[in-house]
Amino acid sequence: MNHLLNPISPPALPLAREQYDRPYQDQLNNVLRLYFEKLNTNLNNLTNTTGGRHLQFPYAAIQRTTDKTFTANTATQITFDQNDYLNGCANDGTDGIAVSYSGLYNYQFSVQFKNTDTQIHTAWVWLRVNNVDVPGTASKFDIISSHGGTPGYVIGAANFYVDLVAGDTVEMWAAVSDVAVTFEAEAAQTSPFAHPSIPSVVATLTFVSTYEV
Repeated sequence: MNHLLNPISPPALPLAREQYDRPYQDQLNNVLRLYFEKLNTNLNNLTNTTGGRHLQFPYAAIQRTTDKTFTANTATQITFDQNDYLNGCANDGTDGIAVSYSGLYNYQFSVQFKNTDTQIHTAWVWLRVNNVDVPGTASKFDIISSHGGTPGYVIGAANFYVDLVAGDTVEMWAAVSDVAVTFEAEAAQTSPFAHPSIPSVVATLTFVSTYEV
């Protein structure tokens, strides 16, 4: 079912007559009645207890379906090759998420870290906007060591509010202390039990509010 609000255009009012004319007045009243009924329907939909379901906000949900390796202690941009959902945002697979509308956004990410070494190593993840670091958006993760011949895995996740202007691009950057740490993706499996594919990184960007620049 389509829950979107119906777009409304100003009505084409009939031309006024020189003198009072009942058919003209009835026609005018009918045009206005239809117009106000549409306005009333939209207003009622917005003000009921589930009115938010009728609104559309800019958003993006993207993922990386391949592994990501690093050079130790080197800032590296993370790119995403799959777009799951986009509205008012864009991802071309070579940069970050570009926004078409100014506002306050919530950026969330989840990374699957893999460490093949027998020592714990560190990874950092942070945000940039138009290739400029965003203060206060870095996260530090200590990735557990391999054990019993099995690599160590850690899920790292965080979310931040970022102010963006139409045309801005918000990017994910990362670094690791040792090349043994990577972002790992896994294909879907059927044995010993079935589960979906695991992306190495997922990121979402959700419009929160407009603001005065």
